[in-house]
Amino acid sequence: MKKNIFIICLLTVYIVSSFGKLTQEAQFKKAKAEKDGTAMTILFERIYQEDHDSVFGQKSLLELAKYNFFKRDYKNAVSLLKKIHHQEISDKQYWLAKSYLKLGKYQLSIISSQIFIAESNENVKIENAFFIIAEAYLQQKMYKRAFNTLESLRTSKYINNNIPLLHYKMGICKEQQGKFEQALMFYKKLKQDFPYHQYCYLAEDRIYNLKKNDKLEIDLSEINTFRKEEPVEESKAATGKDLKIYLQVGAFGSEDNAEKFGKKVRVIGYKYIVFSKIKNNSKLYVVAAGPFDENDNLKKVIQKLKKNDINSYVIKRY
Repeated sequence: MKKNIFIICLLTVYIVSSFGKLTQEAQFKKAKAEKDGTAMTILFERIYQEDHDSVFGQKSLLELAKYNFFKRDYKNAVSLLKKIHHQEISDKQYWLAKSYLKLGKYQLSIISSQIFIAESNENVKIENAFFIIAEAYLQQKMYKRAFNTLESLRTSKYINNNIPLLHYKMGICKEQQGKFEQALMFYKKLKQDFPYHQYCYLAEDRIYNLKKNDKLEIDLSEINTFRKEEPVEESKAATGKDLKIYLQVGAFGSEDNAEKFGKKVRVIGYKYIVFSKIKNNSKLYVVAAGPFDENDNLKKVIQKLKKNDINSYVIKRY
């Protein structure tokens, strides 16, 4: 009889525990789906208060920390992350690294990134963690270490989504070390492989400033720059008199998707064109707003597009 009572008690505890877990899981899913920040915060805090040590209590802490991070409350984000101890929460060190970097605690950011890289199997976030380490070194003016970190990433299996950023940052490292020719090599590689990427436009700025400040002797036309030098007598094709100014806003594998995106540009108030190009043996359909006159205030156009969540970069076409 006593044995039966003991078994019944164990089953009761198990059922209650399982029901509580299911309830917490349901509450967690509800909180994740909540779009109002205040309501979401209340729900996550309630889950955590119900059971600090449960997996969903701990996951709620992570969500609260991420919410604070995106609100730029980095100190509170760190405070919440430090309370996480559950082994299933592998992202703790990743978000600590990002928060420490924002707080200017660069060594702590590096340590958290290194721990995350060693313990995680999320390749995309590991790639980002390498960039966090490099940025922490850059902020401390430790350019050689920053470059070595990026070189380790370049030769690893993790580099995938951010190759343009990799070239750009490696160029920055070499530029800060005063190795301008090597910096130029990385910027040119970026422009060659990713001619329509945002970092290509930034690389062009870096090259232009290097030439302007007499750091490099280089013919800008050789690197496909669109900046103007002193006027000289040249042929019509060389002067680019027939070139039209556009703002490239996107590139798609489908012509239909490119046209749909172009219509968004037209709704904002600008004409657009779609043209194709071959990239890595695949056809891309590029969307460009314009054409614009040289007298048009392109900065205002770029800002207006940006307000509508559209990034844009200057290109020229015949």
